[in-house]
Amino acid sequence: MDKVPNISATQSSPVACPSCGSHDLTSSDVIEQFQYGNGTDVKTLSAGITVRQCHSCGLSFTTEDASEAKHDAICRHLGVFTPKEVRMVRERHDLSQADFAILTKIGTASLSRWEGGLVIQNQANDYYLYLLTFKDNIDRLRDRVRRGIRPEIEVTKHFVPKFRCISEADAERLSREADHFELYLEAA
Repeated sequence: MDKVPNISATQSSPVACPSCGSHDLTSSDVIEQFQYGNGTDVKTLSAGITVRQCHSCGLSFTTEDASEAKHDAICRHLGVFTPKEVRMVRERHDLSQADFAILTKIGTASLSRWEGGLVIQNQANDYYLYLLTFKDNIDRLRDRVRRGIRPEIEVTKHFVPKFRCISEADAERLSREADHFELYLEAA
């Protein structure tokens, strides 16, 4: 760990020492280097973290903010949104996690894990989140949900049954029925 010039003076802190419970701590901002990856793909990443030193028992420790800083460094290395940025995508459109999930079809559990830093989203979902930063894409999704999921798809005469057990006559009947089928959104 490399020291960074900002070292705060001894002060009473809202953080308590996990060993003795004392609030008499000194905080030091440091750059911690850590390994990320496996085998030949191992990379050394850096994150700015705060190390606290207890004056009562001498313990040096970090808190959850250090884990968050390392997680953010990994996200930056992978080129994906950090948990805070994922949350900002959703909040930019003033949507709860549940409403965002309904609109985007991203599961609430996945969204919660990404925003909480428990899991890092894959590249495909990160690209999707990027597209969702644009209001016009959110508007398109809202329109699509209002109209039904895929109204632009029409069954044509070139319709080929997906199941061999469907006869040609049944396929024509199902095609006619599909033309009149509509989905309605349920009121929340």
